[in-house]
Amino acid sequence: MKRQTGLLFSSAVVLGLVGGAVGGFLIQQARPATPLPPVQQTLAAATVPVAADPSDPNTDDGAKLNGDLRAVLVTKPAGAKDAEDFTVRDWFTIADLAEYYQNPSDALERLNGLDFRRAVRTGWTTADGADVEVDLVQFRTSDEASSYCTMTHFPLDTSEPAFPESADSAVGRPGRKGADGKYTAYGLVRHGNVVEQVFVSRAQSMPTTNDIVAVTRDQADLL
Repeated sequence: MKRQTGLLFSSAVVLGLVGGAVGGFLIQQARPATPLPPVQQTLAAATVPVAADPSDPNTDDGAKLNGDLRAVLVTKPAGAKDAEDFTVRDWFTIADLAEYYQNPSDALERLNGLDFRRAVRTGWTTADGADVEVDLVQFRTSDEASSYCTMTHFPLDTSEPAFPESADSAVGRPGRKGADGKYTAYGLVRHGNVVEQVFVSRAQSMPTTNDIVAVTRDQADLL
């Protein structure tokens, strides 16, 4: 009913406009012709728009982080094999990211509230059996990216200030194996509205601080 009322209202407006135009034409037809004023010959000079300088991803962080994030993912080291659990150097979804948490449905709701924008990831297995994953998670603003860093609640190694040049950065080395039967170390760095998170896992022994810091630093240097 509401849609029909809208159509009727629109029709009434159109009819009113048409009726007014006809009445005006009949009145004008009865009047004597009025000569038009002379046409002004002076024209304004044409203005040529100035082309904006294109942003260079090599020198402009905004252009780099708004481009293809896959292009700034760190490359795997020599002798390493691509990860088998997911497609490397590719996009992944907000639902995939929510699965990283113990309660995915709550995580999904919080990620939506933080205006998640997009994410990419890559990974490899080193020659000595360590599994490495590197994610870049982007939000709409830097504040939302910072809130995501707080949301992660990684067990942090407070004795190791990971990257003092970033306000939101840390490394973590939990002392026990996870549900997957592996020890996993974490690295976390925020660069503007992008959060880099790194995971290094081993089945036989805990990854060292140098293991996690080295990969995290290599990725941070590309952002």
